[in-house]
Amino acid sequence: MTRSPSRATTGAPPHAQYDEALRLGILREATRRLRGAAPEQLGLRPLAASQGTSTTAIYTMFGGKSGLLAAVAEEADRMLADALRESLRHDSVETDMRSLCRAYRRWALENQGLYALVVGEPVRSPRVGADRRDPQSRDPQWREPLLEIVDALVDEGVFRATDVHEAATAIWASLHGVVSLELSVWRESPSAEQYFETQLAAILRSWAAGGVRPATAAGPATSSIGMVG
Repeated sequence: MTRSPSRATTGAPPHAQYDEALRLGILREATRRLRGAAPEQLGLRPLAASQGTSTTAIYTMFGGKSGLLAAVAEEADRMLADALRESLRHDSVETDMRSLCRAYRRWALENQGLYALVVGEPVRSPRVGADRRDPQSRDPQWREPLLEIVDALVDEGVFRATDVHEAATAIWASLHGVVSLELSVWRESPSAEQYFETQLAAILRSWAAGGVRPATAAGPATSSIGMVG
């Protein structure tokens, strides 16, 4: 990386060399390092050195480690939202719901450190009845695809009539629970995926509208969502 000229040679005021390119470089490298590491393991000195600068740059541009972690959490939020949206094929809302939940698990397993930031930040945790006028209380980006799918499931009568935000929060809580268990307890278990699939079926079944669907040309009647994969 080409370093910015020093103050001694340019006469620039303190920190003038801390430009947007450096800020993005620090943010991207911190995000990369936190994919598989806990937030407390992020060292500012080696991070700064990797970008040809000092920790002063991090404190100047991010306000310190807490500010940097908040910026990484915002980036991780966007990454998870993108992963969830990319999982949707729109063949049916039921298929999309399963695909979204599986994509959530997959992203968490592949980005354990970032996942901890996304779900660990109080302002990014799902909330019921968040005040949309307050930008600090807005829903995280990754929650939007979940809300849309749950809303469609309720609208199409697949899920029982319910408050969409409450249903999405309860579903997320169940997903987070089983994913957290896999990350902390079942990571090496060959049955981890089956545990997740069993929980996913139970989650979807618990919100399903009553009744039995009529038989189709593809096969006999099936009961509510979640009973079939």
